[in-house]
Amino acid sequence: MEISENSFIKGIRKFSRKSNSVIRGIGDDGAVAELAAGRYVFVQDAMAEHVHFELSFMDPYYVGKKALYSNISDILAMGAEPLFYLVTVGIPERFSSGEMERMYQGMDRAAREFGVTLLGGDTVATAKDLFIDISVIGKLAAARYFGRDKARNGDLIAVTGRLGEAALGLRALKEGQDARNLKGCIRRFLSPRPPYALWKEIVKNDITDAMMDVSDGLILDLSRMMDESKKQARIHWEKVPMPRPLRQRGLEELAFGGGEDYQLLFTFPRKRLPVVAAMIEKGRAVTIIGEVVSGRGVRVYRHGSEIPSPPGGYDHFGERM
Repeated sequence: MEISENSFIKGIRKFSRKSNSVIRGIGDDGAVAELAAGRYVFVQDAMAEHVHFELSFMDPYYVGKKALYSNISDILAMGAEPLFYLVTVGIPERFSSGEMERMYQGMDRAAREFGVTLLGGDTVATAKDLFIDISVIGKLAAARYFGRDKARNGDLIAVTGRLGEAALGLRALKEGQDARNLKGCIRRFLSPRPPYALWKEIVKNDITDAMMDVSDGLILDLSRMMDESKKQARIHWEKVPMPRPLRQRGLEELAFGGGEDYQLLFTFPRKRLPVVAAMIEKGRAVTIIGEVVSGRGVRVYRHGSEIPSPPGGYDHFGERM
């Protein structure tokens, strides 16, 4: 396509009608609506063969598992507990019933881990490639939804886990590299389980209002948050957590633009720093990487000096797998 994903999303906002029951619509990881039984979050995410996965090195089991994980990650990023999901699959003739079974087994494994129930969905035939499209419904667990539009001046920026793992794992699978030292990275690409226990702790301690998952790369995803919040992010290269093999191979830029780690990116006010510091002291996988200031966009600093923003980030209308 001739436009970027960000431009496309901005363009279709005019088709979203206002409703008193809609709390948050287009522009976030999910939509939030007020229903009779409370506030619910709705997300939908799809994966297409040759764009998001290759069956030549990815078992259908992991396709299904990863597809549901990516949706659950969006639900958590909005501050909600996942409850139900629906699945639409486009099935090419070459795909066997056994492979379909494997894909649903992967989804079921992910669903059991989060207590999510399959409600149904749809199946269609495709001429060539496999696709899987999942919708998840969740209920707000936090007092407020976590939104990309809620970062504030003076907030600190943090991420869970390590970034760049999935990108390095994908590179190893595509290039057939020796995987002995990259098992963790390959596992992160194939089975990127969202950090559920950490998320619960963040919610319990009322740490954040602004959160999203890192699916398309740190720089691109953070720029989306800053765009919605109308703020600027300043992050510090040396503070961004990444796996040792990334540094050993001189591939640190994958931590900024690789994507598909499905870790949580969030901001929090400085008054909550003692709580976050206590989590870090207990060994929780949380790292403070920067701060929110006035302005726009994302700026990267290395040892105090501003450097060009690392390239990368996944645009759904740009580079393919």
